Amino acid sequence: METLKLTVLKKCLPFGNKNIDRYGINLHRFQEVFYADISNLNNVNFIVAPTGAGKTFSFSFPIIYAKDNKYYKPLRGLIVVPTNALAEDIEKTLQEQDIKVNVITGSTLKKKGKERGEEIFKVAKNSEIVITNPDILNYMMNSGYHLPRGYEKFRYLKNFPDWTHFFDLFDYIIFDEYHLYDEEQLGVILVLFLATYKFSKNIKWFFVSATPEVNLIDLFNENGIKPSVIEQPLSNEGRTIQGEMEIKFIKISKNIERSLYGYLVKNGRLNEEIRETIKKALLTDEKVLMVFNSLRDAMNMKYLIEKEVNARIWINTGLQTKEKENSKITNVIDNSDIIITTSKAEVGVNYPVSLCFMDAGMYLRNFMQRIGRVGRGKEKCKIYCTVNSKIFNRLNELKKTTNENEKLNYYEFVNLMNNAFEDREFKKDKVPKFCGAVLWSVINSMEEYDRKLTYQRKDILKELTERFPYYWTLYWLNEKIGKIENDEDEDIIDEDTREELLKWWESFKNSFRRFRKDSVIWKVIYEDGKETEYDLLWILDNAFVEVDRENKVVIIKDFREKRAMAVRGIETFSLFDKDCPSTIGGTDKGEWFKFLYSDYIGDILTEKFERWKISTYKYFEDKEFFEEFVKNIEALSPIYSKKRIEIYDLVVDEGEVFGEDIL
Repeated sequence: METLKLTVLKKCLPFGNKNIDRYGINLHRFQEVFYADISNLNNVNFIVAPTGAGKTFSFSFPIIYAKDNKYYKPLRGLIVVPTNALAEDIEKTLQEQDIKVNVITGSTLKKKGKERGEEIFKVAKNSEIVITNPDILNYMMNSGYHLPRGYEKFRYLKNFPDWTHFFDLFDYIIFDEYHLYDEEQLGVILVLFLATYKFSKNIKWFFVSATPEVNLIDLFNENGIKPSVIEQPLSNEGRTIQGEMEIKFIKISKNIERSLYGYLVKNGRLNEEIRETIKKALLTDEKVLMVFNSLRDAMNMKYLIEKEVNARIWINTGLQTKEKENSKITNVIDNSDIIITTSKAEVGVNYPVSLCFMDAGMYLRNFMQRIGRVGRGKEKCKIYCTVNSKIFNRLNELKKTTNENEKLNYYEFVNLMNNAFEDREFKKDKVPKFCGAVLWSVINSMEEYDRKLTYQRKDILKELTERFPYYWTLYWLNEKIGKIENDEDEDIIDEDTREELLKWWESFKNSFRRFRKDSVIWKVIYEDGKETEYDLLWILDNAFVEVDRENKVVIIKDFREKRAMAVRGIETFSLFDKDCPSTIGGTDKGEWFKFLYSDYIGDILTEKFERWKISTYKYFEDKEFFEEFVKNIEALSPIYSKKRIEIYDLVVDEGEVFGEDIL
């Protein structure tokens, strides 16, 4: 097996000219931006600083500065993070600074449905800092918490003020780890900013990451907003945030499983050399970290190590996120010898380890985030990293230009990795279309609620439609759907087809209230009684299970060695087809693979719509209306991501679990 070794010098941050007396600390350059009178800052600021630099610690600094300088009006901040686990991690850090902080997520809110609007407002007003996720904000923007017209059912509630009133509560808003969002999600964030900026020009916005998304900076510039970019410099002196790294890259060939698990395991047991390396580290009280691409590999590795190594093991994957009695991460890390995780390692959590085994991840940003979590507070660390042959061969060629034993500084290392790895292709041309679609959804959602609360804002928001003309694609389609909905005399279309179209339209509109793709979340019981919640599709494909359909509970008996295709497809009302609901996959394995492994499924929409046109044409009384309607639907193809799809049922392999529909 081919290997290649690189050594990277320790990473240090120089100090700036400011300090905070109450904490007795000197600040780094990017922290000085936060510990200041933020009213003097640019409206939009991109903060670039490596993992371990102290970004989270500085999120409260505008409030601390206001207190230290005895501002008459206290400040309030909003922090938006991609995962609830990161929200909890930040909450703990800010609480230690004596900041009044509250987390707003689906699991922390006590009330349900329309009652949540009033609760969200009360929590925000009672906080110095609110931490939430973009899902809450997206739902809010799409009028999810407003009360419908004639809301006698909710007359005991105060109506939720317009979303602009919520943002008016804050002096600054931070999007942390924003690099994790895709084109559509960044489109939502851009519309959220542009819409809020129309009404609240005093809010300061910060986008913070160790791996910045340059395309978002470009999108701000293209929309007339000139952001400031503050990048934290590195040096050979200052505070050491990451020790010297010795990285051993392992080329994964096609002859073995293309993963870290395939490198660590031989004939069903830990590779003898690996086992001895781990034991040697544990004897010197060093912790060991393992980062897998696959949750299934992570779980199987846990079971394998339990049999072969006497150690305290902690596993931190998406499966454990909603586990009952889930302890605070820092406490668990302190009491663990071996930490096993997945892509969750890329966000928020820091690991005080000096020995790490890791899959490189799919893209450059995955690798850089993972490797940045290792060796924090250590003088030296050793990393074994599996990479595919393409990356390995590029690294090998690039390494020939340097001395075999030469140590790279951090910037040289980053440059080398930039040239060796491929990063995810950002489809920038899709963002304006998503912005137009999101803008239409926000404006259209106001139609269903009390016009007195929304009509002025709606008129102002319509000014943005000039920037995003795709808005009108959905506007005119909505007009046609309105005619179909009112066509009770069947002058346009027959009753059955009309009902199918209205189901599709409701599903399509609802998709904009979701920030992420739809999933079927069931209660999961595993490892003799541990309870959590997870995606049923993933569980069925990756574990041997018993299923309690009546109570929506799945019991994991064991994890598979390799992914099976127990789930062969889904049924949905979110697509047109000759049958309703439509099936994605089923007997068409190629279509199912395309759906699973593609971000955008416009071609699936188009293929099924062609069949629908042929089978449905005869049911349209108004043929001219039909031709125009067809053009409107075909124009939706560019924005048909998997987020458009609402799962109605799963199609499950009869031999794997059960033959009937699951939901």
